[in-house]
Amino acid sequence: MVGNFGAANPDAAYEDFAKGLHAIGLRGVRIGVIRGDDVRALVRDLDCELPELGTTVGALGDRVVSANAYIGAGPVVDCLRDDAQIVLGGRLADPSLFVGPICHELGWELDDWDRVAHATMVGHLLECGVHSTGGNFEDPPYRVVPDPHDLGFPLAEVEDGSAVITKLAGTGGAVDERTMKTQLYYEIHDPTAYLTPDVTADFSDIRVEDLGGDRVRLSGARGREWPSHLKVLVGVDQGFRATGEMSYGGPGCVDRARRAEEIVRRRLERWAGEIDDVRFDLMGMTSLFGDRLAGPTPTEVRLRVAARTRTEEAARAVAHEVELLYFGPAGGGGNTWSVVPALGVTPAYVPRELVELETEVIAA
Repeated sequence: MVGNFGAANPDAAYEDFAKGLHAIGLRGVRIGVIRGDDVRALVRDLDCELPELGTTVGALGDRVVSANAYIGAGPVVDCLRDDAQIVLGGRLADPSLFVGPICHELGWELDDWDRVAHATMVGHLLECGVHSTGGNFEDPPYRVVPDPHDLGFPLAEVEDGSAVITKLAGTGGAVDERTMKTQLYYEIHDPTAYLTPDVTADFSDIRVEDLGGDRVRLSGARGREWPSHLKVLVGVDQGFRATGEMSYGGPGCVDRARRAEEIVRRRLERWAGEIDDVRFDLMGMTSLFGDRLAGPTPTEVRLRVAARTRTEEAARAVAHEVELLYFGPAGGGGNTWSVVPALGVTPAYVPRELVELETEVIAA
């Protein structure tokens, strides 16, 4: 069993796993713990650029609350070689969860780029679970799969040069050429250079053979040397986030919702100095595409106000102003609101040789 179960604290995950195992009478289970993905000190020392925010880690100071590097299959293999029965990351990259066990079991070296790319292809097809068996494919009435309420998880039969993806008999969904191709290119920006901590994978010449009976054989992945840098997700304290919603229905509902937006905008002007970002959406009309896709006038609409603020007081003011829409325009109802701390994540990159990983296998 290999997973990211440790999240930002693999040692705490070990304690929790051990406690759970002992509770059901299991002792001596070998648990591998992977440490080192926490690179907060490193990104501070390097004063890493944060391109999405247009600033650096140093400029944000104490607002940087976490930094975790996406790490690869190497420490997983180390744990498995030490007979770990459970492996706890750390922020293991999603396909690496599968690359590690595959390479360990089949004896593949981690610098055998074509084989690692092959294992990465398998991991990519399995990492999203039921996406591969139809969840990411369903688009009725054009694309449907059997029994979508009972999708089976995908599994892989891996050998050198090819792999067969399938699922358990009697489960819902489908494993066919269409579902495999849909998932294969999911989240792939450049099919010739899919970057992971383990390899630069080339999926552009993969062959997909539908064998029937929910079995598909894939082959043809190629690989080049892994990237020189690891991606890091940097957590940033962004104050507080407030959301508030109100519904309007029947004739004139859109006009009343837009009038409500106008009212809230004016009443929030007094908090302008404490609001970093605010947006207004008419759910069902503009929340996904703005005004770019015009459709027929709906019979109901829901106003959503979302704001990011510097103080909790300002966030609660935003929520309160939306709640006050009960007093006009007419017919508003179904108010909901929330105020929570706003923790954003943004990417950075660090030289991979500076990320020091360690593993320990403990008999729990």
